[in-house]
Amino acid sequence: MVTPPPPPPVTEGRRLGTGFWMLWAAFLVANLGTGIGSVAFPWLATSLTREPLLIALIGVAADLPWLLLSLPVGAIVDRADHRRVLTVTHWGRAVLVGAVAAALYTGRMSLAVLYVVAFVLGTLTVANENAAQTILPRLVGRSLLQRANARLTIADTTAGVFVGPWVGGLLVGVALAVPFTVDAALFMISGLLVLALPARRPERPQGPRSMRRELAEGLRFFWNHRPLRALGLLLSALNLAGAVAIATQVLFAQEVLGLSAVQYGLLFMVGAVGGMIGAQGTPWLEARLGPRRVLLLSLLGSALALTVVGLTSSGVVVALALAVSAGLGLAWNIITISYRQRIVPERLLGRVNSIYRLISWGPLPLGSAAGGLLVTAGEAVGGREFGLRTPVLLAAVAIAALFVIAFTRLDTGLWSRTGSVDDADDGE
Repeated sequence: MVTPPPPPPVTEGRRLGTGFWMLWAAFLVANLGTGIGSVAFPWLATSLTREPLLIALIGVAADLPWLLLSLPVGAIVDRADHRRVLTVTHWGRAVLVGAVAAALYTGRMSLAVLYVVAFVLGTLTVANENAAQTILPRLVGRSLLQRANARLTIADTTAGVFVGPWVGGLLVGVALAVPFTVDAALFMISGLLVLALPARRPERPQGPRSMRRELAEGLRFFWNHRPLRALGLLLSALNLAGAVAIATQVLFAQEVLGLSAVQYGLLFMVGAVGGMIGAQGTPWLEARLGPRRVLLLSLLGSALALTVVGLTSSGVVVALALAVSAGLGLAWNIITISYRQRIVPERLLGRVNSIYRLISWGPLPLGSAAGGLLVTAGEAVGGREFGLRTPVLLAAVAIAALFVIAFTRLDTGLWSRTGSVDDADDGE
């Protein structure tokens, strides 16, 4: 038996509501900081070393929490006040990037410090993203999830991929410490914005709680739900290939494409345009093609885009290829996240999100390490440029193989249904 929580502040009708827009504002500001950091962190790394494997290990450190901590974090999020989790994680990130700025101002920055910061930032990101996805159905109701996720995705793309990297490139040109100082301020503001969200009183069972039992309940739901399990496993392989491709992308941009920090940021900007078009067009695509075909198109588009990137030396061509890939990738995200939020009961959502993320994002550190090793191996065989192109082209081949597997294995009925808890073989 549990004490019933208060009625959730779900938006009625067709409006997303004040709670959602406060979350959206915090999301926008935080992702602006993340976008600035997406240029500042790798540029900082290349100022400390030019070794591909050492640079790739920063991605390993940032992604390792998805593999190690997703499950316990999911159980904690289901128990906790989501507003508090969001606030603490935003402010924690502010402290960390502020510490990086201080280390740069005082001349005490090192690769070891960067690895530690990347790991702790990754840990806070795991908790923050889980809490944000878990709180959303309470704020807007399940009937508006597709629209709400599209708005959040557009905010993410606009701030985190369109504006943020370009601003990051400009700030890096001023001084390496400046983008981290701005980042710290943005994360502090995000933490203040989420304080306006409605608090949630966690359910309190009368008996003792067992994290192992709670995680097992979430895992059972995930594994017995065939479409959800298929999505997670497919995304796991896709993310592994993607991590291989981007592990040393900053070196690829500098040495193969010959880009400056500002131009590197502009590369993200062009990609973001494609992302925004994809996010806006997802309902149209899904209505005409169905979710299964949109997901297949996303795989095919990613494979073709990476092939183009791996074969060209033109920054403009790379930007256009990334725009296509980003648009289809965000369509994938909107469809699959909304589906997951619709079919998973609220009390299990944090745990199921964490299990899904563990399976789909857990391979990221392995992919980053593999990408760095492939560059080193390719360089030994065919020189530096050949080495930098090798992981990109191998990732394209892997994603093309995933497209073939998905095309032959995906069940139209399973992937097109709107979903309910009854889709699971044993319910819960």
